[in-house]
Amino acid sequence: MKQMIKTYRTFTFENEPDWNKVACGQVDFYQWETEKQYRPKCSFQLCFVKEKGIFLKMRTDETNIRAVCKGRDENCWEDSCMEFFFKPFSHRDEYLNFEMTAGGAYLCAAGKSRDNRIFLKELTKKEPTVLAEINHGGWSVELFVPCKLIDEVFGEHFSASAGNYRGNFFKCGDKTESPHFGSFSPMGELPPGFHNPGLFAKIVVTQRKDG
Repeated sequence: MKQMIKTYRTFTFENEPDWNKVACGQVDFYQWETEKQYRPKCSFQLCFVKEKGIFLKMRTDETNIRAVCKGRDENCWEDSCMEFFFKPFSHRDEYLNFEMTAGGAYLCAAGKSRDNRIFLKELTKKEPTVLAEINHGGWSVELFVPCKLIDEVFGEHFSASAGNYRGNFFKCGDKTESPHFGSFSPMGELPPGFHNPGLFAKIVVTQRKDG
Protein backbone atom coordinates (compact mmCIF):
# COMPACT_ATOMS: atom_id res chain seq x y z
CA MET A 1 0.00 0.00 0.00
CA LYS A 2 1.44 3.37 -1.04
CA GLN A 3 2.19 5.76 1.83
CA MET A 4 0.21 9.02 1.86
CA ILE A 5 2.36 12.16 1.59
CA LYS A 6 0.56 15.36 2.52
CA THR A 7 1.17 18.87 1.19
CA TYR A 8 1.42 22.13 3.14
CA ARG A 9 1.18 25.41 1.21
CA THR A 10 2.58 28.67 2.50
CA PHE A 11 4.30 31.93 1.48
CA THR A 12 7.61 33.71 1.43
CA PHE A 13 7.30 37.40 2.29
CA GLU A 14 9.55 40.32 1.37
CA ASN A 15 10.02 41.90 4.81
CA GLU A 16 8.09 40.34 7.71
CA PRO A 17 5.68 37.42 8.22
CA ASP A 18 1.99 38.23 7.88
CA TRP A 19 0.57 35.46 10.05
CA ASN A 20 -3.01 36.32 9.07
CA LYS A 21 -2.19 35.06 5.57
CA VAL A 22 -0.34 31.89 6.64
CA ALA A 23 -2.28 28.61 6.62
CA CYS A 24 -2.65 26.67 9.86
CA GLY A 25 -1.73 22.98 9.52
CA GLN A 26 -2.65 20.18 11.92
CA VAL A 27 -0.41 17.53 13.45
CA ASP A 28 -3.20 14.97 13.66
CA PHE A 29 -1.81 11.62 12.52
CA TYR A 30 -0.80 9.57 15.56
CA GLN A 31 1.23 6.41 15.05
CA TRP A 32 3.00 3.67 17.01
CA GLU A 33 0.34 3.80 19.71
CA THR A 34 -0.19 1.51 22.70
CA GLU A 35 -3.59 0.67 24.15
CA LYS A 36 -3.44 3.92 26.12
CA GLN A 37 -3.95 6.43 23.32
CA TYR A 38 -3.13 10.10 23.86
CA ARG A 39 -3.61 12.53 20.98
CA PRO A 40 -3.06 16.16 21.98
CA LYS A 41 -4.23 18.76 19.50
CA CYS A 42 -1.29 20.40 17.75
CA SER A 43 -1.22 23.06 15.03
CA PHE A 44 1.48 24.93 13.15
CA GLN A 45 2.14 27.86 10.84
CA LEU A 46 5.27 28.08 8.70
CA CYS A 47 6.49 30.83 6.40
CA PHE A 48 9.67 32.29 4.92
CA VAL A 49 10.99 35.83 4.70
CA LYS A 50 13.20 36.12 1.66
CA GLU A 51 16.92 36.39 2.44
CA LYS A 52 16.09 36.45 6.16
CA GLY A 53 15.00 32.94 7.11
CA ILE A 54 12.33 30.49 8.23
CA PHE A 55 9.62 31.36 10.75
CA LEU A 56 7.54 28.73 12.56
CA LYS A 57 4.80 28.82 15.20
CA MET A 58 3.48 25.65 16.87
CA ARG A 59 0.76 25.24 19.50
CA THR A 60 -0.61 22.30 21.49
CA ASP A 61 -3.26 21.74 24.16
CA GLU A 62 -0.95 19.38 26.09
CA THR A 63 -1.15 20.39 29.77
CA ASN A 64 0.46 17.48 31.65
CA ILE A 65 3.92 18.73 30.74
CA ARG A 66 7.31 17.09 31.20
CA ALA A 67 10.22 19.58 30.99
CA VAL A 68 13.36 17.88 32.29
CA CYS A 69 15.84 19.01 29.63
CA LYS A 70 17.58 22.29 30.44
CA GLY A 71 20.49 22.62 28.01
CA ARG A 72 20.95 22.54 24.27
CA ASP A 73 20.98 19.18 22.44
CA GLU A 74 19.77 17.07 25.34
CA ASN A 75 17.14 14.33 24.75
CA CYS A 76 14.36 16.79 23.98
CA TRP A 77 12.13 14.14 22.39
CA GLU A 78 11.70 12.53 25.81
CA ASP A 79 10.05 15.72 27.16
CA SER A 80 6.87 17.42 26.00
CA CYS A 81 8.17 18.30 22.56
CA MET A 82 7.22 19.79 19.19
CA GLU A 83 9.49 19.29 16.21
CA PHE A 84 10.19 20.56 12.69
CA PHE A 85 12.27 18.60 10.17
CA PHE A 86 13.27 20.41 6.96
CA LYS A 87 15.17 19.63 3.77
CA PRO A 88 16.32 23.00 2.35
CA PHE A 89 17.84 21.78 -0.93
CA SER A 90 16.14 19.39 -3.36
CA HIS A 91 19.47 18.31 -4.86
CA ARG A 92 20.89 17.21 -1.49
CA ASP A 93 19.92 14.43 0.92
CA GLU A 94 20.73 16.25 4.17
CA TYR A 95 17.93 17.63 6.30
CA LEU A 96 17.68 19.61 9.54
CA ASN A 97 15.78 18.62 12.69
CA PHE A 98 14.67 21.12 15.33
CA GLU A 99 13.20 19.57 18.50
CA MET A 100 11.80 22.04 21.05
CA THR A 101 10.42 21.48 24.53
CA ALA A 102 7.83 23.30 26.62
CA GLY A 103 10.68 24.42 28.88
CA GLY A 104 12.51 26.15 26.03
CA ALA A 105 15.29 23.57 25.59
CA TYR A 106 16.05 22.54 22.03
CA LEU A 107 18.05 20.12 19.90
CA CYS A 108 19.13 20.85 16.33
CA ALA A 109 21.17 18.67 14.02
CA ALA A 110 21.87 17.87 10.36
CA GLY A 111 22.44 14.69 8.39
CA LYS A 112 21.12 12.33 5.74
CA SER A 113 19.37 9.86 8.07
CA ARG A 114 18.64 9.00 11.68
CA ASP A 115 22.22 7.82 12.17
CA ASN A 116 25.41 9.90 12.23
CA ARG A 117 23.68 13.24 12.72
CA ILE A 118 25.83 16.28 13.53
CA PHE A 119 24.74 18.96 15.99
CA LEU A 120 24.51 22.37 14.33
CA LYS A 121 26.72 23.90 17.01
CA GLU A 122 29.56 21.81 15.55
CA LEU A 123 28.95 23.28 12.08
CA THR A 124 28.19 26.95 12.77
CA LYS A 125 28.33 29.54 15.55
CA LYS A 126 24.98 30.90 14.42
CA GLU A 127 21.95 29.73 16.39
CA PRO A 128 18.21 29.40 15.85
CA THR A 129 15.90 31.45 18.02
CA VAL A 130 13.52 29.33 20.13
CA LEU A 131 10.83 30.87 22.35
CA ALA A 132 8.52 28.57 24.33
CA GLU A 133 5.59 29.57 26.52
CA ILE A 134 3.37 27.53 28.84
CA ASN A 135 -0.17 28.74 29.48
CA HIS A 136 -3.31 27.37 31.13
CA GLY A 137 -4.52 25.79 27.89
CA GLY A 138 -1.29 24.12 26.79
CA TRP A 139 1.93 25.50 25.41
CA SER A 140 3.45 27.03 22.29
CA VAL A 141 6.82 27.54 20.67
CA GLU A 142 8.23 29.90 18.05
CA LEU A 143 11.28 29.12 15.92
CA PHE A 144 13.37 31.35 13.68
CA VAL A 145 16.11 29.81 11.52
CA PRO A 146 18.31 32.42 9.78
CA CYS A 147 19.30 31.87 6.16
CA LYS A 148 22.91 32.44 7.18
CA LEU A 149 22.75 29.50 9.60
CA ILE A 150 21.63 27.21 6.77
CA ASP A 151 24.30 28.73 4.50
CA GLU A 152 27.06 27.76 6.91
CA VAL A 153 25.71 24.29 7.71
CA PHE A 154 25.35 23.32 4.03
CA GLY A 155 28.10 25.40 2.49
CA GLU A 156 25.75 26.98 -0.05
CA HIS A 157 23.29 29.84 -0.09
CA PHE A 158 19.71 29.39 1.07
CA SER A 159 17.53 32.34 0.03
CA ALA A 160 14.17 31.33 1.61
CA SER A 161 12.60 31.89 -1.80
CA ALA A 162 9.50 30.42 -3.41
CA GLY A 163 9.80 26.78 -4.40
CA ASN A 164 9.06 23.17 -3.52
CA TYR A 165 10.59 21.76 -0.35
CA ARG A 166 10.24 18.70 1.87
CA GLY A 167 9.78 18.55 5.64
CA ASN A 168 7.43 17.55 8.43
CA PHE A 169 5.95 18.67 11.74
CA PHE A 170 5.71 16.55 14.88
CA LYS A 171 4.29 16.35 18.41
CA CYS A 172 5.86 13.80 20.74
CA GLY A 173 6.93 12.97 24.26
CA ASP A 174 8.68 9.63 24.71
CA LYS A 175 8.89 9.81 28.50
CA THR A 176 5.81 11.86 29.28
CA GLU A 177 3.02 10.35 31.36
CA SER A 178 1.24 9.50 28.10
CA PRO A 179 3.80 8.84 25.35
CA HIS A 180 2.62 9.98 21.93
CA PHE A 181 3.99 10.31 18.40
CA GLY A 182 2.05 12.65 16.13
CA SER A 183 2.95 13.97 12.70
CA PHE A 184 1.48 16.14 9.94
CA SER A 185 2.31 13.62 7.22
CA PRO A 186 2.42 9.92 8.27
CA MET A 187 5.89 8.51 8.85
CA GLY A 188 5.53 4.77 8.31
CA GLU A 189 6.88 2.09 10.62
CA LEU A 190 9.46 2.07 13.41
CA PRO A 191 12.38 2.35 12.79
CA PRO A 192 13.39 4.90 11.44
CA GLY A 193 10.48 6.78 12.99
CA PHE A 194 10.43 10.51 12.32
CA HIS A 195 13.80 10.28 10.55
CA ASN A 196 12.34 9.02 7.28
CA PRO A 197 12.92 11.80 4.70
CA GLY A 198 11.40 9.76 1.88
CA LEU A 199 8.02 10.27 3.58
CA PHE A 200 8.38 13.94 4.46
CA ALA A 201 5.49 16.20 3.49
CA LYS A 202 5.65 18.46 0.46
CA ILE A 203 6.05 22.12 1.42
CA VAL A 204 5.02 24.42 -1.43
CA VAL A 205 6.13 28.04 -0.95
CA THR A 206 4.70 30.87 -3.07
CA GLN A 207 5.99 34.43 -3.26
CA ARG A 208 3.66 36.97 -1.65
CA LYS A 209 4.13 40.71 -1.32
CA ASP A 210 3.70 42.17 2.15
CA GLY A 211 0.59 44.10 2.90
